[in-house]
Amino acid sequence: MPNSLFIRTGVAIIELDRIRKISRNPKFLSKYFSADELRFIVKHVMSPSLIAENYCAKVAFAKAIGTGTRIVPPIDVTVLRDRLGSPFIITSGRAQMLTERENYVYSISVSHSRKYAIANVTLYKK
Repeated sequence: MPNSLFIRTGVAIIELDRIRKISRNPKFLSKYFSADELRFIVKHVMSPSLIAENYCAKVAFAKAIGTGTRIVPPIDVTVLRDRLGSPFIITSGRAQMLTERENYVYSISVSHSRKYAIANVTLYKK
C-alpha cells in the first residue's frame, strides 16, 4: 500500500469445536453476522471453518482499531470473499465511522486447519 503508514495489527484464533457448538444458536449468528454474511455462510452449507474465520476476522479487526468488540459491534464488520476466495471487509455503523474519520485502510488474512481458525488484520493510515 504505497503512501500508507502502518498503524497496528490484530489477530484472533479460535477452536473449530467451539464454533461448531455455538453456531447452532441463532442468537449467536444474528448477533455476529450481517445478512450478507449469513447468506454467504448458508450458501457454503454452514461451514464451521468459514464461520470461525469470519468470527476471528471481526475480533482481529476490533483489536487492530483498538476498540474491542464493545465499541465496534461484530455485526458492523462484514467479511466476505471475492471471486478468487480472498477475504475483504465492509464496515458499517461505528466501524465505518471510525475508519472514515481516521482514514484507515486495512488488509486481512484468514486461515484454518482441522482444529483452529485464525485471522489477521493489519491497519494502515492513508
